[in-house]
Amino acid sequence: MAQKIIIDTDPGIDDAMAIAYAIAHPDIELLALTTIFGNVRTHEATRNALALLDHWGSEADVAEGEAKPIAMPANEPSYLVHGLNGFGGVEIPVSRRKKHSLKAVDYIIDASKRHPGEIVLCAVGPATNLARLLERDPEIVSRLKGVVVMGGAVHCKGNVTPMAEANFWNDPHAADMVLGASWPLVLAPLDCTMPVLFTPDFMHALARESPTLGRPLADMAEFYARFYRSHLGLGGCVPHDVMAISWLTVPGAFRLQKGALGVLTDGPAIGQTIFQPGGTRSRATVFEGRPDHLVMVDTDPGLFMADYMMVMTRYAR
Repeated sequence: MAQKIIIDTDPGIDDAMAIAYAIAHPDIELLALTTIFGNVRTHEATRNALALLDHWGSEADVAEGEAKPIAMPANEPSYLVHGLNGFGGVEIPVSRRKKHSLKAVDYIIDASKRHPGEIVLCAVGPATNLARLLERDPEIVSRLKGVVVMGGAVHCKGNVTPMAEANFWNDPHAADMVLGASWPLVLAPLDCTMPVLFTPDFMHALARESPTLGRPLADMAEFYARFYRSHLGLGGCVPHDVMAISWLTVPGAFRLQKGALGVLTDGPAIGQTIFQPGGTRSRATVFEGRPDHLVMVDTDPGLFMADYMMVMTRYAR
């Protein structure tokens, strides 16, 4: 039976890579995209989500989420990284479909009641919708099968400041709430995303072998890779958000560590992920009462990339 998932997303080029993989994978049933600010503004994320689903033939719902962080002013979107339209200037036809009548939080609550214990929520943008979800319905922690969050940097440096990863930096208060909740959560931080590089050769092969999905992604990746080349000296782009989906389908590609997590919510290190390994004790009272979660701390790039290519090239629609 296919795994039911909802992707909470701010599309975004790596978001598009993750959404395409979810659509293509035969063992995934994509119920919906819920949208959030980050790479673009929330209304732009909704537009992009609808456009991608239509372009790739998915009937999944799109429910619009929060427009600003829970306790701080919004940062500017990541247009420098993803382009002004979120897709590196690549034009995806605007959808004629409408967003769902329910807002994102209400949609997730409703879906979890219709499918208790069956849905995995994969969050690949700022955690604001998830924090509001916990506020609105604390019992959600027992109705979701799992939560996978792409965000943070545990044993490595950040990508928007030396300490902070972009998703957590964009709403650190929400991220701290989400990591402190007692639901079955797996964190996919920069530790597991940065070892993987989609090179131009890889993207060209993807476009050739999977034209429907791969061609627009390869075009987007040209813009994305220019950022990585100019700012980090890398010869390709990092598919951060795909990890949150791949954990469900190829978990053997990742090395795990267990422990309690938090996020700093003020000061010069705002957005920094803090971690106390499971089974250890310290004098840091911040971890008291916090549950241990699984953290993906490394990736086998060869296995991950082979799986991504295989899934995408087998997509027949």
